[in-house]
Amino acid sequence: MKKTVAILLALVTAISMLCLNAYVEEGGQPSTGENTVRAYTYDENNKHSPSIWLNTFDYDGECTGTDYVIFRCAAPLKAVGLPELYAGKSESDSACTVRFELFKWDANAEQTVTGTDLLAKEVYFDGDSKDLPYFTFEPALPAGQYLFRISQLTPESEEGGNPYAVLPIAEMKYADNKLEFGLRGPFVFFIECEKAEGVLDYFLNLEGKESAIEILPEKTVIPRAPEGVHPFHEYGIVTPKVPEGQVLYSLALIEAPTWRNKNGDSDVAFDVFKWTGDYGQSVSGKSICSGEIFDHQDNSNLTLKFGAALRYGHRYLIVLYRANDGAIGYYEGVSDSVEDWEFYEYGEELDYYPAMKTAYANVGDLGPEPTEEPTEEPTAVPETTPVSEPEPTAVSSDSTSKPEADPTEEPATEPGKDKGCGGFAGSDSIILLACATVIVLRRRRTVSREQ
Repeated sequence: MKKTVAILLALVTAISMLCLNAYVEEGGQPSTGENTVRAYTYDENNKHSPSIWLNTFDYDGECTGTDYVIFRCAAPLKAVGLPELYAGKSESDSACTVRFELFKWDANAEQTVTGTDLLAKEVYFDGDSKDLPYFTFEPALPAGQYLFRISQLTPESEEGGNPYAVLPIAEMKYADNKLEFGLRGPFVFFIECEKAEGVLDYFLNLEGKESAIEILPEKTVIPRAPEGVHPFHEYGIVTPKVPEGQVLYSLALIEAPTWRNKNGDSDVAFDVFKWTGDYGQSVSGKSICSGEIFDHQDNSNLTLKFGAALRYGHRYLIVLYRANDGAIGYYEGVSDSVEDWEFYEYGEELDYYPAMKTAYANVGDLGPEPTEEPTEEPTAVPETTPVSEPEPTAVSSDSTSKPEADPTEEPATEPGKDKGCGGFAGSDSIILLACATVIVLRRRRTVSREQ
């Protein structure tokens, strides 16, 4: 009899351990022990908001999508997880299955995801899930660079159901030299590593992402209001004076919406000028930094990156132009007072603001600003070998205004990819990039609507 009881107890214990292991792998977040440390990409004291939609609601009728993050850990990797995830419910035909994958880094993102996965789990979500998902690795994976990918697998149903899964986002602790996100923006996640002697930061700079400047975490300047969205054609943002020893590294319109845009219909160009105190005078000056964002996707952050071009001691005018027919805009922000920021539409100052984030970077003393004056006398062309000037080539431009996309249609609720344009950095001196962007001015239309 005793032998039978002992066997039964052993079976119960084994079954309990199997259930516990399954829970730890996909459902639980046990407290870390003496040999394990958890490294967060976000401030765990801040509230998470559901902002990174995995579905894309493509024009072909599907609503599947994927996103990823590339990270590099300083010690063996024991687990990866998200603090929470938001999903639809089966009774509304919006529940879905999500796949979680981890790959060892290999050259680039495209090549990495063709390799052997170290994690491949599919989880069915029927409503919001707290403390999910959480995946452990036994034995721990070697320290190094990895790609963590999350994909919504359930497509739109024939009955019209729209399954969705949404990842949380918050103020990130790390800049893009330590974390590189895919299509839809920075989602919050954490890793668990073996505790290593003398290691304080378990997220390392990515391979090939060393930075000559110390990029500070992105911070919200103006949070998003619950209502109010505005399309733009020519929109100007005047910055405060950049603090001593810093540069303005990036600026983002939070979750910038689009309307009925197809691929290629939501491009944005931007120019940066030194601010003189007058809009017209400033834009007639020399553009010190230019760039483009191609195929901006609905409700993703519209991020402009300047590198070290916007140096301390100056205010700058950043002008965004809608580059084609795709309607694009910004959500209105909440703020009683926006100190030292100014906002313009077609050169006229506005009394309302966009929801906006910025990131600065420490650069120390950049030395004197470069001038446009030549440092040496140009070499004279010998009179015996005159140079014939070529005839100028006529450049034609179509000044006909193209029809504007209808801004009355509700923007979709899911974000997409955002490709920010990079700047450049220097330590003792800086060369300012000058590019001219040809903009075909469109007829002015001031349009606003409630969300």
